[in-house]
Amino acid sequence: MDPHDAQKALNDIDRLKGTTRELIVRHSFALPYTLIAAGGLFVGFVGTDFAAPWNWIVLCAGLLVYVVAGIVQERRALARLRPGTAEMMLYSGWLLGLCLIFGVGRMLAFAVLDLPAGGLLSQATVGALVVALAYLATAPLIRLALAAIMRRDG
Repeated sequence: MDPHDAQKALNDIDRLKGTTRELIVRHSFALPYTLIAAGGLFVGFVGTDFAAPWNWIVLCAGLLVYVVAGIVQERRALARLRPGTAEMMLYSGWLLGLCLIFGVGRMLAFAVLDLPAGGLLSQATVGALVVALAYLATAPLIRLALAAIMRRDG
């Protein structure tokens, strides 16, 4: 193999890596999985106001739907890469931010709407709705950040 062929092969590898990264980012946060995950977060957070055994059951069921949506999306992807530290920090920060948004939404539901702590329309319901909407609103931003991380690390 002469140097020209070697350089051409390296350029092909770089081009295919770029195509793989674009495919992964395009598949990430597909609308059906994003809606299912947002629904799982809503169910999980709305259950925090339920009575003693049901709050954990509903919370675990909602988070299970959230996690299973992510796993199914990953398994159905055409290309996979092991997530790096920056991606894991991005996802962890996003989830922590959603938890903080739940707390703020719950406090606002109490302060502004004067909702009770329990019942069908409660503080947790409003907080969970705010979390689900925030998840749907920030998913495109996280997708852009994921693309930037993959370009930087690639």
